[in-house]
Amino acid sequence: MLKYRLRGKRVEELVEYAQAGFKEAIDLIIEKYYPMVVKISSRYFASWAEQEDVIQNGLVGLIKAIFYYDSSKSSFTSFAWRSVESEIKSFLTYMNRKKNKMLSDAVKVEAMEKEEDDSPFEVPDTERDIAQSAFSDIILEKVLEDLKELERSIFLKWLDGYSYKEIAKELRVSPKKVDNTIQKVKRMISELG
Repeated sequence: MLKYRLRGKRVEELVEYAQAGFKEAIDLIIEKYYPMVVKISSRYFASWAEQEDVIQNGLVGLIKAIFYYDSSKSSFTSFAWRSVESEIKSFLTYMNRKKNKMLSDAVKVEAMEKEEDDSPFEVPDTERDIAQSAFSDIILEKVLEDLKELERSIFLKWLDGYSYKEIAKELRVSPKKVDNTIQKVKRMISELG
């Protein structure tokens, strides 16, 4: 019954009700702003994520906007837009970090199922695999020869999976030096590729 009374209210009033703890007001705001969340989510893509995952994180941003909104600073719509966008960016940044690579590169079980055909197994394209491996080795060799000794040590430890802090501590350098070196290597690789 309360939901029907709230339907005619302005968004800012609904937010006040939501902040006071009325679940019906939260539901109405989500219902009203869901198309906006979908629109913002459609701007972002991650090969390892379903679009629904991005939308879900956008909805988290919308719910945060409901509870952190201050009417004296801006309109709810613009605040919600920034909050949704920020939450999606944070999610994608978090999942793109090297330490989360295993999660983001994981293959879904459904994707592993293949249609049955005449051949019981798939013959790997060894020529292509060998070529890719050789190309990777050439790039790695070129990058390593252009680095100073300390930079080489930093890069090799990073390749072995050490965090920036671990590398900094072990090699007695600042985390900023580690970051600068890794960024330099990434630029070098993109120029070679």
